[in-house]
Amino acid sequence: MTEATPLQPQRCPKCGAPAELVKAGSRRLWVQCSRHPDKGNCNTIGAQADNKKEAIHNWNRLK
Repeated sequence: MTEATPLQPQRCPKCGAPAELVKAGSRRLWVQCSRHPDKGNCNTIGAQADNKKEAIHNWNRLK
């Protein structure tokens, strides 16, 4: 039996910095670049989602 690897956000497609999961409220999540304006100059943000899996999937689809 093989173990499933946990779903992880890929690095930012714009600048290559690590991504971070952001939670606002009970069902609002998104992934954004860790160099988002308060920490740098990248403005890449994934679409909002209702759960962690969907938020990471939205982020990983960015090109």
